[in-house]
Amino acid sequence: MSESYFDEFEAPNRLLLGAGPCTVHPRVLRAMTQPVVGHLDPLFFQIMDEVCEMLRQVFHTENYVTMPISSTGTGAMETACVNVLERGDTAIVCRNGYFGVRLADITQRCGANTIMVDSPWGQPADLNALEDALNANPGTKMVGLVHAETSTGAITPLQDAIDLAHRHGALVVVDAVTSLGSHEVRVDDWDIDVCYSASQKCLGSPPGLAPVTFGQRAMDVIDKRATPVESFYFNLQGVAEYWNETQRVYHHTSPITMTYAMRESLRMMMEEGIEERHARHARVAAGLRAGLAAMGLELTTNPEYQLNPITIVKAPEGVDEGAARARLLNEWNIEVSGGLGEFRNKVWRIGMMGEGARETSVLAVLSALEVILSDAGYEVAYGASVAAAQRSFAMNGSAP
Repeated sequence: MSESYFDEFEAPNRLLLGAGPCTVHPRVLRAMTQPVVGHLDPLFFQIMDEVCEMLRQVFHTENYVTMPISSTGTGAMETACVNVLERGDTAIVCRNGYFGVRLADITQRCGANTIMVDSPWGQPADLNALEDALNANPGTKMVGLVHAETSTGAITPLQDAIDLAHRHGALVVVDAVTSLGSHEVRVDDWDIDVCYSASQKCLGSPPGLAPVTFGQRAMDVIDKRATPVESFYFNLQGVAEYWNETQRVYHHTSPITMTYAMRESLRMMMEEGIEERHARHARVAAGLRAGLAAMGLELTTNPEYQLNPITIVKAPEGVDEGAARARLLNEWNIEVSGGLGEFRNKVWRIGMMGEGARETSVLAVLSALEVILSDAGYEVAYGASVAAAQRSFAMNGSAP
């Protein structure tokens, strides 16, 4: 008999309150335990069609090319760029956080002449600076905007930037990885050309799928490319042929169980109501911020542009933010994220996303932080943060 080298693995049931992935509802986990069918099974085609139809509702679009890419959000970001850009094109990227940096990195790898429009971390993209960049770079092909900057907690209003880019003849690519499912994203009404997201944040699925939607203006650009797309896996026309409900052409083996999961998480969103889901994220985030303020903690984001699903809070002077996160994880089974880029070793990123965006999540993390900060020598009035959060919930209505 052969010897077993590894014990059976059983994952802890953590409360995931970081920048993603979020806690996944048991219904979604159960959906993943369904028997695997083939990726060319007609029954799976029906699942694919239902996922696409629900994604159109969440994106508020009628775009035919709306589907999940078999990847995380970074793969969707690369899909957006590698399909619309060719070597020598000019791309302008609004960079107000870590994921703007990544978007610019990808456009450069596509061979585009990339112009960065920088804004301070914690602020939205600078519209005046974008206009200056467009004026200085006639013929710009693409403008990239991060709607919800997960590294800073800031949301960028999109409509004026989209209109400006279109007046200069540029396509608009929007990163909605963290905003889709927690803030309004209206692809058709706002005239967004390309928008992408990810399964593991406010859509409430495990990581592994990345929804994208491409409008007609973007598809026309792709159809008229002078050179082939420099990626086989992320070649949109190839992937879209597989998701085409009238003619399925094999492209790659789709992640079957992940698609089951996304279908169930989207069904749950339809049951809750898209606008109701946005409102829940807003109520829960307001309660969290009220509690953090009651502890005297400082937020980094301009309050006028504060995201619902992610709140960035500075670690108090003298408090080791990494040690505090470790205690949250090891003693309370709660995960929050540290800072990225300019905020590394300085902040906590507390996520209230998807199933994790609940009043009970807020009360749990606030209670634990009170103990941890007090032990670290930071003066805390026990119960004050929880009471402030509860007052906020009472004032803003119940969030189940």
